[in-house]
Amino acid sequence: MQNVKRYMSGRHTPVEIRWHLAALTLGYWGLVFCAWLGYPAKNHFSVMTRTLSALGSFDERHNPDWYWVFSIAMIYCGMAMIPVMLYIRRKCATISSTGAAIGAFFFLTGCAGLVLTGLFPDGHGKFLGIWQCRHLHVTAAGSMGFAFALGIIWHGLLLLKDRFSEKTFDTQEKFPYLKFAGPYLVCLSVFIILGARIRWGSIYAPLHAAARASGHDAVGLMYAVTSGLHSFTLLEHLAIWALTIYVIWFTILLHNKP
Repeated sequence: MQNVKRYMSGRHTPVEIRWHLAALTLGYWGLVFCAWLGYPAKNHFSVMTRTLSALGSFDERHNPDWYWVFSIAMIYCGMAMIPVMLYIRRKCATISSTGAAIGAFFFLTGCAGLVLTGLFPDGHGKFLGIWQCRHLHVTAAGSMGFAFALGIIWHGLLLLKDRFSEKTFDTQEKFPYLKFAGPYLVCLSVFIILGARIRWGSIYAPLHAAARASGHDAVGLMYAVTSGLHSFTLLEHLAIWALTIYVIWFTILLHNKP
């Protein structure tokens, strides 16, 4: 029981975090693969014409019988990532406890977005008779993407701060900080495409609606802002692949910190 509490708080050993990342990756992608196996052949799933979320859509033209497997995959991924983000926070706290907490907030918000994308499938139905499930799903996915992007950028800034000040990540290696460039290069191309597809001029409206506590308006407006992302099917695949690689690679690189 003590070990479970330790894992849930992100206090893994380097070996334990590797096992956790393996369980996270294999569990998530294994469930996604099962959802893909259940996807009707007549509906022709392809990364070029279908978003990954199509595997979790209960619409007849997508995956009406096995969509719930994808929902479980997203919920599992979001929940299993929480200890990883707490592990990252603990490792980065040597740079700045406040900075690490802010980074953890971004990442944990992204985890919540993952869970919500699983709870609200990408289908043409209504939740509580008010919100379109599709709108809730796309809004949750878009918010998840923003949160993880902010977290990734923020942790990059923390590393730069450490490089030119405390140097707590300095080791006997010739270029100790250069190794962190790898996971960031993976994400860079996705960030560029993401930025080009966002309707930045329209982003004020959903924020204003949320501030007025108009949940229905906020969801609808945020869907309009992120619809440009949803129409580019390959982007969703690239984003989730890049996020998977970043989380595994970046977390493992932190192993030398106490």
